[in-house]
Amino acid sequence: MPLRWTMLFLFFATCRLVAGEGGKVLELQMQPASYGTRFFEEAAEEWGERSGWRMDIGGDPRVHDKVRVRVMAGDEPDATDATLDYEALIGAGRIVDLTSYLDGPNWDGTGAWRDDFLPGILDRWTRGGRVYGVPYAFAVWALFYNQQLFERNGWRAPQTWDDYFELARTCRTAGVAPLAFPGMYPRYGDAVLRSAIHQLAGPEGYRAFRGVEPSFFSTPEFAASAAVLQKVARESFMPGWEGMSHTSAQQAFFDGRAAMVISASWMLPEMRGKIPAGFRLGAVNLPRFPEGKGDAGAVQAQAAYFFIMVKGDPERERAMVDYLRFLTSAGRARAFARELGAQVSLRTVQPGDYADPAARSVGELMHAATAVYDSAAPLTPVFQSFLTQGFNDARHELLQGRITPGEFARRVGATAEAESRRIGNPNTVEVRHGLAAGLLGLSLLGMVVVAFRKRGGARGMVEKGALPLSRGATLVFVGLPLAFFAAFVLVPGMVALVSSLMGWNGVGEMRWVGLANYKVLLLESDVFWTALRNNLFLMCVPTLLVVPTALFFAALLHRGVFGAGFFRAVFLFPNLLGGTAAALLWMNAFDPHSGLVNAALVKLGAFLGSEWLLSFSGYAWLGADRLYWTLVPIYLWMACGFNLVLYLAAMQRIDPELYEAAQIDGASPVRQFFVITLPLIWDIIAVSAVFIVVAGLNTFEMVWLLTSQEPTGGTHVLSTLMVSTLFKEYQVGRATAIAVVLAALVIVGSLAVRRVLGADKEEAS
Repeated sequence: MPLRWTMLFLFFATCRLVAGEGGKVLELQMQPASYGTRFFEEAAEEWGERSGWRMDIGGDPRVHDKVRVRVMAGDEPDATDATLDYEALIGAGRIVDLTSYLDGPNWDGTGAWRDDFLPGILDRWTRGGRVYGVPYAFAVWALFYNQQLFERNGWRAPQTWDDYFELARTCRTAGVAPLAFPGMYPRYGDAVLRSAIHQLAGPEGYRAFRGVEPSFFSTPEFAASAAVLQKVARESFMPGWEGMSHTSAQQAFFDGRAAMVISASWMLPEMRGKIPAGFRLGAVNLPRFPEGKGDAGAVQAQAAYFFIMVKGDPERERAMVDYLRFLTSAGRARAFARELGAQVSLRTVQPGDYADPAARSVGELMHAATAVYDSAAPLTPVFQSFLTQGFNDARHELLQGRITPGEFARRVGATAEAESRRIGNPNTVEVRHGLAAGLLGLSLLGMVVVAFRKRGGARGMVEKGALPLSRGATLVFVGLPLAFFAAFVLVPGMVALVSSLMGWNGVGEMRWVGLANYKVLLLESDVFWTALRNNLFLMCVPTLLVVPTALFFAALLHRGVFGAGFFRAVFLFPNLLGGTAAALLWMNAFDPHSGLVNAALVKLGAFLGSEWLLSFSGYAWLGADRLYWTLVPIYLWMACGFNLVLYLAAMQRIDPELYEAAQIDGASPVRQFFVITLPLIWDIIAVSAVFIVVAGLNTFEMVWLLTSQEPTGGTHVLSTLMVSTLFKEYQVGRATAIAVVLAALVIVGSLAVRRVLGADKEEAS
């Protein structure tokens, strides 16, 4: 057989083999979070040996965003627990109805599958009597406390809020911070707010809160709940809380620097290996109001639900259900509790099944509960938009003590009212930034005029002696790059422009909304203008520092300072790390209590006897109010090396005879720099300024990571706002409109800066 036919045969045989194997492979994409994927992979292997199927389990901290993109493209996995707009997916018929399977037998054959679950937990994703989600991991919100510290001081775990505030005063008197709180995740404070709402307003009021009913936010119960949250922040938060992540707050608690911490029970597997040996952890329900309307014995909890996507293949659907049945069997559920020390949403697991004493205490709390209310934020676009557009910022102001609980209620109520109006009329716009939008339009027009104005003394396009290209050469050297540019830039750009004129949640049908997305952003959205202001800050302030600093050090190296090669490598080193690694490095350095920056300042203060330096103990550099000024030295550290090398390379191209002649004429090194060096490298400075301006507009990863992927309205930049709008509010058209505005600013701004900085030289020539 000829070789080519042999290769062709092997190719098709391989394709058939892969296709055959592919039909027996299921894909599960899940959030590893605190639990990881190892347990689920081991369960899949055991189940696969019996069923003949292979389970491909993917776990990624960014699984939510990745799966959302795949859902929009119609390439979703077989099952997932990623955060999606399941309401829309259910309405579109893209989630499997599990009712008939739940009515069938469980894996162990001891009864109906639905009877294995905790009472009422299937209600979360029951629509019209049909069940669409299967819960598994179960997390309970609790007040965790240091048992040894409490026993040593004779303290008792608080049962009511009055008990809690009295205990907080006692802790402060003893020199111990009452509560470690992750200010970089201010949503942890919502556990207090939700608990107070459920107790004071009862289940009906709690449903009104989660349904974003505007009338609820004017009730005295909501204002009273906000007052409790503010009092907790004012009287018990650990110093430096604004700059602490959830893990750093939990570590501070386990290190004995705080008496208590509020968290969900996923804290236990999350901090596995970081809890000191012998540490005894206590857990009680969040404090209650004796006079409240809600059930005082109810616990606040949330479950992780698995959803099976409609793939049009009944066999795959049944196999995926079979895996979930196996996963929820008594043996697997008890193994999950025993190995991970985590709660599971099944009746078969009892407190005695937990090997870890801390997990057992949470299990006892859960099983003693008289009712359970869901703490997970609704995944509806309305609730997510409500959070982003006003609630998050108002909560930040409340925690900081800058607004009263009554003002908080009014601001949140106004946001709820706006979102309610938008449901009835998606194209409605409240004009709040008309002047700012007009000024932005005039600024862009001015930059366009500057960027494209006719130059004086322009030279011809083809210089004397240049050879014209042949038709074939033109096709290769011009046509081919132009085709690639059109395919990967122009066409996607046009698609984005058209998409920005549409209303789409990524699941249903697109609808034409015209300029509505731009009107909402430019005329109404406070967050958009705050994000643009933050981008302008990052464009201007770092540029004013990076350019002269890089020029200064480049000039020193060019003059032949000792160790020039070493210093060049040192300055360039930050560019080798990459933005993500640099962000994580600085996040640890700026930690309020264990970071290098505060530790160095405090040590220096102790050595010098400076009270001002000692005051940096627990200083929250990454708090929302200080974040952007904290970014300035980070940008200086990251950008200085690249621009230094750029300037130095330009300086080394300058003819040394020019410096020799200037030296003979008696010009000092400083005068030589301003008369010779600066004019001859001005075009490179213009290019570097364009790079910095574009980087300021395109800033994403640094802000996204230093805010722990949850920027508030006050810390957003345009790129993070675009991602939040797309992946949290499910507003694809509006997110695309932000991308179009950002692209326009980058293109016009870079051309204008290049023209302004390079105009003198070009026109003089």
